[in-house]
Amino acid sequence: MRIPSATLALPLLLALAGCGGGGTAARTFPGTIELDESDAAPLVGGRVLTVRVTEGDTVRVGDTLAVLTQSQIPANLEDRRARLAAAESRLADLRRGSRPAEITRAEAELAALEADADRTARDLARATQLARDTVISRQDLDRATSAAEAAARRRDAARATLDVLREGSRADQVRTAESEVASARAQLSGARADVGELAVLAAVDGVILGRHTEPGEVVAAGTPLVTIGVVARRWVRVYLPADLIASLPAGAPATIRLPAATGTQQWTGTLGAINPRAEFTPRAALTEQERADLLFAARVALHDSTGLLRPGLPVTVQF
Repeated sequence: MRIPSATLALPLLLALAGCGGGGTAARTFPGTIELDESDAAPLVGGRVLTVRVTEGDTVRVGDTLAVLTQSQIPANLEDRRARLAAAESRLADLRRGSRPAEITRAEAELAALEADADRTARDLARATQLARDTVISRQDLDRATSAAEAAARRRDAARATLDVLREGSRADQVRTAESEVASARAQLSGARADVGELAVLAAVDGVILGRHTEPGEVVAAGTPLVTIGVVARRWVRVYLPADLIASLPAGAPATIRLPAATGTQQWTGTLGAINPRAEFTPRAALTEQERADLLFAARVALHDSTGLLRPGLPVTVQF
């Protein structure tokens, strides 16, 4: 917990001076009611479309504080949806395998090519015999040989195609398509998250202490738009002398009073974090008297169920 340095006002100096010495009076110190603050900022940049709260408004967790807009997000979302649809279609097609019509067509093509291969093979046999009898030339025999070999290769290729269609998609192709679908879904989820992040929501219950933007402004990711004071976590800022801090254990009980309160109304608290750096002059204590003048900012947790101790009120703290 970081407690910022401040300049001690004259009334505080006079009050501390009046408490100097020992006894009960030396254990009473002026303080101020404070509360924890939470800045609400977007995770993505954009143009502020609307701010739905003003200073002093009470908000609950999940309330919409501001809404941003980005021109490219809708188009990006549609692109991711189209990519996912294409990947899912390809995966479904691979899982279905070949259609019966495709197999029937491949069988017909194979039958035609087998017939052609048989015909050219018979032509080659006749040409071979005629070439032995020197009825046809060597060139005619070479043409018959080439035609027979080409027909045989076309038949073999058609047979291989039919075998692939009958076997269906390979397992590695299906796995690859499944990975593509998963990737497309993740990208679509990220695009949807970006859309969701355009609405800045309250993360805590509290009161709006500051509104730092207006509609139309362009803000970057992480820019605080609204500051929320956490009313449930109020505490007292008090400055304690070094000699008292040395004698106070962690969690020491304290009594808090309103200076203007009537009667004996009081509240309880416990000593929390203490700034390790001394406040006010002198920073470097060389003598015992100078060391006695050192003050340390401390935080006293406040126990208040009445709601009377509002932030900013001056109080007195007694240990």
